[in-house]
Amino acid sequence: MSKRYVVFVILLLASSRAFSVSVPDWLEAMASTAAGSGDFPNASVLVLRDYRQLNVDSGGAATSYVEQCLKLLDDRAKDEQGDRSIRFDSERDTVIFDAVYTRQADGRWIEPEKDAFTVTSAPEVQWASAYSQLKQQNVSFPGLAAGAVIYWKYRVVPKSGRTPWADDYQSGIVTFGGFEPVADQRFEIVADTTYPLRYEMQNSPVTPTQAVDGVRRTLTWSFQNLRQLTPEPDMVGISHLVPRLIFTTFEDWSELGLYVGERFWRAVEHASYAQTQYALISTPGTLSGHPLARNIAFWVQQNIRTVPLGLGAVGYEPNDADDVWANRYGDVRDKLVLLSALLGAYGINSYPVLLQASNAPFSQLPSLDQFNQMVLAVPVDADTIFLDPLPKFSPPDEITYGRSVGMSCQLILGAPLLEPAGDLVRQERRATVSMSLTLDTVGTLAGQARCDVIADFAASARATFTDQKQQEREIYFQRAASRIGQGCEVIRSEVSDPKQLAQPMRVSMDFSCPDFAVKQGDLLLVDIPVSPFAFASAGFYPSLPTVKYPVDLPMMCTVSQTIIVSYPKGYQVAYLPNRLLVANPFMSIEVVPKQLADRIEWQQSVTYSADMVSVEDYPSLRAAFESLIAPKNRMFVLEKAK
Repeated sequence: MSKRYVVFVILLLASSRAFSVSVPDWLEAMASTAAGSGDFPNASVLVLRDYRQLNVDSGGAATSYVEQCLKLLDDRAKDEQGDRSIRFDSERDTVIFDAVYTRQADGRWIEPEKDAFTVTSAPEVQWASAYSQLKQQNVSFPGLAAGAVIYWKYRVVPKSGRTPWADDYQSGIVTFGGFEPVADQRFEIVADTTYPLRYEMQNSPVTPTQAVDGVRRTLTWSFQNLRQLTPEPDMVGISHLVPRLIFTTFEDWSELGLYVGERFWRAVEHASYAQTQYALISTPGTLSGHPLARNIAFWVQQNIRTVPLGLGAVGYEPNDADDVWANRYGDVRDKLVLLSALLGAYGINSYPVLLQASNAPFSQLPSLDQFNQMVLAVPVDADTIFLDPLPKFSPPDEITYGRSVGMSCQLILGAPLLEPAGDLVRQERRATVSMSLTLDTVGTLAGQARCDVIADFAASARATFTDQKQQEREIYFQRAASRIGQGCEVIRSEVSDPKQLAQPMRVSMDFSCPDFAVKQGDLLLVDIPVSPFAFASAGFYPSLPTVKYPVDLPMMCTVSQTIIVSYPKGYQVAYLPNRLLVANPFMSIEVVPKQLADRIEWQQSVTYSADMVSVEDYPSLRAAFESLIAPKNRMFVLEKAK
């Protein structure tokens, strides 16, 4: 075979994977004149166009249109943007591509071959056929490199023959801009002029333009040259920083409550098989009220596998309780349906509660998209407990911090009740570290560090130690000891059973750390040891001198330490820091060093009382932490007695 023929075959194979196409003149003009990486040195992608439209026909069927054009500015963008996926409900909708192109560096436009388009199940439902309707339409763009431009245009079209429409109510959240520069972004809603649409724009004064054509109206929100956000450690989410549109067709919260509640209770009613089967295996004994409710919730948590789908990912129509029992798995809706049905068999009433589970700005418009989680309220007499059988490492009656952030909506029939979730679900979150230590004359520090944690801290500890092999545990404790000092050795360690979710977690470690104290003549310079347990830390430090954006605090909690250091005979305390007290609206710090007869007692407490800090308050937050870690406040000095 001649070399010329080999080259021809190679070129033929390469060309078969991508086909040259002609594109509209406006698209070529936009792509060829687009700015480059020199204009946006901190960006990976330049969004040239992002147009979206929600088109609702007179029968209530909604079609979504998306048109995007992106210029890739670096190699990272090639990896991040090359494979795109569109999630859709295959029982309701179909995805139709109108155009998919790549503009290569030489100016040639190509389109992918047919096998670049695939439809797969969403990863979360690979082993959950009850949700097999959740699909991903995937496409791989060919010929990607820095400087390339990708363009796609598609529709999500409702399938015909569905009456009434499952999406006869519409609500959504649209953000404009973000961490990449955006040249042109637009969102439109097209519907009849009588369509009951309500909307609110947050973080921007922009109002929509309106165009009426007969009985149809088009509302358009448009932005050009949106500024690029610069990532910062612990910055708040973009929902606080960019224009954010919330829209809904629910008239009020009662209508929203009926929409979700009726579907929920309809699924709860079909539970005779589940209730009968549970009665055969349960032994409630003398339990009643809240203890019985907790017991049933534990069973659902441990025996019904959780499918990690977000609320609304497959709509708001749960599967019947009997089907959930038969499947032995469920998402948040289905596990709560089964739990409510089992509780009802014992005469225990309950109702669902929607949770925002986010500190994003909350709109008073009744929009379902503002809620990301759901729990079950169980009122008995004057007390109400809240049950969440989803988390793996928390008991079901302990609502984690992430779920209790933002607003809640209790779906009490006829009168949904809105209030901050933190006021509704009250939970103490605390990590307590105690260290009993002895320092000898050569500077070796030895003793025990013990940690008692509850709530989210306990969940973190359980996640750390559950199913941990012996070698993995030894490595963990050796790393924990190294946080105290170089060369620190683990003598013994102990961990309470992480599978006992109803019990607090306790972890302890005996250790010896040679050369911990620095000896200078007759002096011993001793640093206060840090907590060796990472799960007992809030994991937050304001590292930047200044910030552009508000800062998220880790969670409302208290982290406390009590450290007792017995020092050697013949030594006395030459220096001990003063008491430190910092208090402000978002946190408090207290450090109380005490000199006792033959030992030092160090008490430290840090309490977070807010979920975020403004740019204006950030300097005082940073100053508080700097005072906490300042060397003069983290050490004491011993000297030989004379």
